[in-house]
Amino acid sequence: MNVVFNINRFINLEKRNIFLSKMQYIYIASSLAGLYILSMLLHILTGSNFAEFIYFIAYVVIVGGPCFFEKNINKHSSIFDFTLPTSTFEDFLSIWIKYVLLIPVSIFLVILILNLVTGIIPIEAIQEHARDMSFSNFSFNRIHKILAFQSVFMLGYFYFKRYAFAKTSLIILVLFVILVFIGVILGYVFFSGEELHFNGNMEHDKSFSMGYTLGRTMGEAELRKDLIINICDTVTSIIIPVGMWIVSYLKLKETEI
Repeated sequence: MNVVFNINRFINLEKRNIFLSKMQYIYIASSLAGLYILSMLLHILTGSNFAEFIYFIAYVVIVGGPCFFEKNINKHSSIFDFTLPTSTFEDFLSIWIKYVLLIPVSIFLVILILNLVTGIIPIEAIQEHARDMSFSNFSFNRIHKILAFQSVFMLGYFYFKRYAFAKTSLIILVLFVILVFIGVILGYVFFSGEELHFNGNMEHDKSFSMGYTLGRTMGEAELRKDLIINICDTVTSIIIPVGMWIVSYLKLKETEI
């Protein structure tokens, strides 16, 4: 068991990695704080802010963190990275903890602390900005999506020696375009030649709009009630990140060998 994982050895590895990464945490926290203050000042002066932009930056940092902050693992890496008395599993677990736990928690803690501090300032505009920056719209489903995308970019970091973020983003974009193209073709095949007929005294456009809205609402309601679809969605949201993490670990193991 000690060959794969040793708690004392892992703690020493974590201390080393956190010490080496301390400036990354400082840069992330200070950048978020700076953006937060600028957004708050903008809200005071103009009544608008870029709260959504701040969250977008936070999501990008969380999702693309391995590509942004980790140095490439290849034959040109420092010899000390491969001679550390740690196992491959411990190395991967340290990376996983950093990007799945430490950096996301640090980002949201910074935003939470800033919200709490500015929320008690007796100025209405500042309090409104704190409410705009709250986590009220943050859901568990969004966490699944973030983890899924992050696991893909983590895999890209382990597979691509250079420009991992750009290459992984390009692959995701190409796959998305292919899926949309397949969807369009399937829609054309199944619905080509079909005509929609509406009865009643109302105008055709209005009838079409009401029929579309009603059908979409009923369809979404049925999907939510469908237990099988909900189970598949939950299983998929778990399988994708876990599968990507396993493949990433195997790629790291292959690289270290």
